Amino acid sequence: MGQRIRSHLTYANVMSTLAVFLVIAGGTAAAVTYVVSSNSQVGPGTISGHRPPSGKHANIIAGSISGRDVATDSLGGADINEAKLFKVPRAARADSAASADGATHASTADTATNAQALGGQPASDYRLHCPGNLARAGDLCFEFGIRTAPYAAALKACARDQRRLPNTGELALVYDHLGAVQQQEWTASHYFGSPSVPTLGQDESRNLRIGASGASQPENFRCVTSATN
Repeated sequence: MGQRIRSHLTYANVMSTLAVFLVIAGGTAAAVTYVVSSNSQVGPGTISGHRPPSGKHANIIAGSISGRDVATDSLGGADINEAKLFKVPRAARADSAASADGATHASTADTATNAQALGGQPASDYRLHCPGNLARAGDLCFEFGIRTAPYAAALKACARDQRRLPNTGELALVYDHLGAVQQQEWTASHYFGSPSVPTLGQDESRNLRIGASGASQPENFRCVTSATN
């Protein structure tokens, strides 16, 4: 008899009987029911207050997985938050511009070195700029100050400074970067007829005035040169 009773005892039967005993003994005590599945795990929703995880991966609790739990090289693309990545301390790059044989060099990987340099020079070195105190008008550099001399002396003064007299078009570009009213100045244009030399000025309405003057007569002039990088 006892052996037959023991053969029908299971964990679920015992727990159910215990629940009934608690109700009888306590009177007002709330019954607690434990539902046990075949693999001895607590069934979802069977315990008061228990809320199983939900979402794309319902068997994983949010925040419970760290980098140590993920296989190396198993994540990529949208799975990675780039803002939390560190800079690569060293990276190899092919720097053919700096090395004739195209050897591989190591560089700090803040940015791609070749994206900021050309021929080993920074990008700023390739911007047009003017030497000394010259001002820039497009790709032309010009003197703000006016000098006065006869034509031949003006040519020599500019050549001595490694500069030149502007032609009519270049002087017009200079005027476009200056205020109105510019007195007649020597230009490097050809002679209208000996011994006259073309000059250029600008009136109050910014209209250009083309003229001519004798080569031996002093006139205003300014020297120009090409902008370089």
